[in-house]
Order: sequence, then C-alpha cells, then structure tokens
Amino acid sequence: MNNPPTLQNMASSNEEIYGIPTMRIKSQEEQAIIAAQGAQVLSWTDPQGRERLYLSPQTLHLDPAQGNKSFGPAIRGGVPVCFPQFSDRGPLMKHGFVRSRIWDTADGSELSTADSASSSLFRFADDEGTRAHWPHCFNIQLHAEIGQGQLRIRLQVDNPGDAPFSFTVALHTYLRVADIRQTSLFGLQGVMFEDATKGMQKSVQQEEALQIPDETDRVYLNPPEKLSLHEGGKPSLIIEQQGFFDTVVWNPGPEKARALPDFPDGDWLHMLCVEAACAARPVTLQPGESWTGSQVFTVPG
Repeated sequence: MNNPPTLQNMASSNEEIYGIPTMRIKSQEEQAIIAAQGAQVLSWTDPQGRERLYLSPQTLHLDPAQGNKSFGPAIRGGVPVCFPQFSDRGPLMKHGFVRSRIWDTADGSELSTADSASSSLFRFADDEGTRAHWPHCFNIQLHAEIGQGQLRIRLQVDNPGDAPFSFTVALHTYLRVADIRQTSLFGLQGVMFEDATKGMQKSVQQEEALQIPDETDRVYLNPPEKLSLHEGGKPSLIIEQQGFFDTVVWNPGPEKARALPDFPDGDWLHMLCVEAACAARPVTLQPGESWTGSQVFTVPG
C-alpha cells in the first residue's frame, strides 16, 4: 500500500509550501509547520520522525494575486480553524472564513523557517471584508507549541465590541494514519452523537472502540476530555481537549473521497479527523468577554 508523501518531501522551498508562506517551529527532534493562511498547522513531526498530520497533496489555497481580502479555497488538511461557523450549521460559508484569510504573527515579524522557537502565536481581527459577511467585532488568536512528544494548540476568541455575538468553532484536525482499516478510536463508548450520514439522527455509541469502515461524520456531545487512537492494535496517539463542548469524527469514505476535487481517491485510508469543536450549540460572548479552547496530542511514552 502506498502512503501519501509527507509535507517535508513535497516542500519546494524553505519558505513556502504550495506557494503558501509558512513558519517552522522546532523543539529538539520535533518540528511543526504553520501556514500564514488560517494560522493552519500543516505538519507535526514527532520525536521518532513520524508525520502525524495529514495534508492532501492536491489541496487548494489562496491565490496570492487576489490579495488578503478575498475568501478563497481552504487548505485540505492539517488543523484548519473553523470560525465563526462550523460546517453548514448556519447562513455563513461552510466552516466560516478565517481559514481562508492570512493571519498576522503576534509581533508582526516575517514568517521564516529559520525560527528555532518551539511555539508561535498568530492573530486575526475583523475587517471590512469579514463584517460584510458577519457584522461583529472580534479578535482571534492561535498559539501552537511542540515539545516532549506533544503538539499543543490553543485558540482564543475575544469580543472587543459593544454588542454580544454567538459562534460555533472547531479545530478541524486531520490526523495521518497508516491504514484507517487498522485504526480504532477509544474513549467514546456511551457518548451520544449526531450522525450526519443519517440526517443528524442521535444515537449512543455502544462499542468500546470506534472503527471506520466507510464514511463517518459524527458530532459527539459532551465527550470525555481524553481519547486514545490505536493503530494496529497499539496506542498511537493520546488526544485531549478542553473548552470545547463536542468532538467531531470524520472520514469521507471511498465514495465521497472520489467526489472531492482536492483529495486523492485513496487517501481516505490514510486520515482521520478528530476535531475539538463547539458545533451542536454555540458559544455566546458578551462585550469584553473571551473564550478559550485547546487540543493537545501526545505520543505515548
């Protein structure tokens, strides 16, 4: 079975991936690559040198010639930030608009792969373009950090305006797996979920381990904070979240994969989205309030 190429193997230059400006952060034997578009973590290589995030080799992205005021195609893979709307649960564009805009680094410095820091902070604020779609003042920032066999992502949303607003949000994480047919997700037994493949029908998971034989699209309601991904019968990754109400598990399966223009037909076998989300019910912020959510991935010792 052929696995998709890693991001490092596809990189054509030190500063851009697929023409996207990026930042590389490092910590001993680990590294991560973060795109300016969407402050999207594209890659995390663990201490054993294994790539842990999936990125489609056919992904689309913003056309630099269009500038940063357009809402172009999203990057398929890594950790997209969905805000201020998750999926199509509302009147806005699917998964919101911040993943299709260029974010600023916290200190305004140039993006560079020469940065030896183990963390980075990106920020984005409302502007004329966003207010045309969603008439609210907001600040959003993403902090990504690696080290000691972990990738830690923290997302913060602030309301600096004079009126309340509500939003749904997610870290739409694409995990890279060797073979989805040999992959199981533990920790969701007894948890109620909404099944998008069955018209949002609600069910309770009975199985101890969730396996993915075909298309899977579920929003787990009030899940535990810690899940465990197993590959080949062995623990492969510990997944934790805080501040988020829900966990979304998604894989397109073979039929839907063939219908996605930015996704190779066979790559459904090599990815699983395990997303920290507030999807089933929104977060509401009053003026001056903030919300914070995080997702942490740990390689078992």
